[in-house]
Amino acid sequence: MKDIIKISLIAFTFLLLFPLNTFSQQASETTVTSEGVAVISNNNTAMARDNAISDAQRKAVEQAVGTMVSAETVVQNYETLSDNVYSKTQGYIRSYNVISESPMGNLYQVTIQATVAAGDLKNDLSALGLLMAKKNYPRIMMMVAEQNIGSQYYTYWWNVGAGHGDVVSGQTEMTVTENILMQKLSEKGFNVVDPSVRTKNVKISDAYKVDTLTNDAVKTIGNLYDAEVVIYGKSLAKLAGSVMGTSMKSSQADVSLRAVNTDNGQVIASATNHGAAVHPNESTAGMEALKQATQGIADNLIDQIIARWSKDVSGGTMIQVTVSDVSSYGYLVKFKNVLASKVRGVKSLHQRGFSSGVATLDVEFTGSSQGIADKLAMIQYDGFSVDITDITQNSINIKMMMN
Repeated sequence: MKDIIKISLIAFTFLLLFPLNTFSQQASETTVTSEGVAVISNNNTAMARDNAISDAQRKAVEQAVGTMVSAETVVQNYETLSDNVYSKTQGYIRSYNVISESPMGNLYQVTIQATVAAGDLKNDLSALGLLMAKKNYPRIMMMVAEQNIGSQYYTYWWNVGAGHGDVVSGQTEMTVTENILMQKLSEKGFNVVDPSVRTKNVKISDAYKVDTLTNDAVKTIGNLYDAEVVIYGKSLAKLAGSVMGTSMKSSQADVSLRAVNTDNGQVIASATNHGAAVHPNESTAGMEALKQATQGIADNLIDQIIARWSKDVSGGTMIQVTVSDVSSYGYLVKFKNVLASKVRGVKSLHQRGFSSGVATLDVEFTGSSQGIADKLAMIQYDGFSVDITDITQNSINIKMMMN
């Protein structure tokens, strides 16, 4: 009887877990449609068809994570791509159906609908830095003011020369929170800026030497250090008391962070987290609580940033295009028509303003700002030409010149 009950419990547990596992598997999958082509050699259409399907599968894998790898990236990272992505394509494709296929001259074209294990691929590509390559390796800097147990004031590296309370003038050390963030980001392949390397060459306004930062301050300081993204916020550890009347000290920490673009101030990620720790030493207990809180928030922020950049690359990102020296509104209309009809990847265009010969446009573009700038520079215009004067991750400045 006991054996029967035991077997029944095992079977019941299996039935409970199986749907959960199935749901988890489905949640990490995504369905995409992609095209593949291959050359027909020696009239061997069967081999060309197989190669075209393989090409479509590879593109489905790239599309699923929002990473369409550029030709330059393929050349520069061929061995890494071959070992870690292309060779694993079959492993990422859960299933696929051929929607259409046909020979086109000496090429064979195939369109497939594939179910891709996006979760696993996302982790691999994040580690390789392929997504960062497509985003032109944005530089990320940390600005987190931190207060541990026993400290009267917040500690932060950008207060160089401030010198108030127990904060040492000229201090450039990064906080516990910043160091953990830097470690986690570096492990994922992010391009992290260490401000201590350039502190002696950068002058920060006294108005910005405060522990509570605004988006404007973050943009200004981030640009001084050539960072495209800044993760900023506060982390605070407090003493929660003794544990059960012992000498062990209980501490709690709260961390609140945001990630913003330094060119347009747009928030691309935000998170808060709580941590707790116990240690005989109050300061050490606070430090451990800060570490615990930061470990969790770092993973959250990284996931949000990756998701945002993947969406930008695959679905289109909003790029601000500012055109100056526009002699008349008619020429602005000409430029907008060229932008919408001749620049591949432009999904939509919105005019935000036009005054004194300066026009501001929001352009939804599949790719990077550098990509759209490269295309604009190669176009022949009617009655005018353009000079691209400045490019950031999310903006382009253009000067119109009349012929």
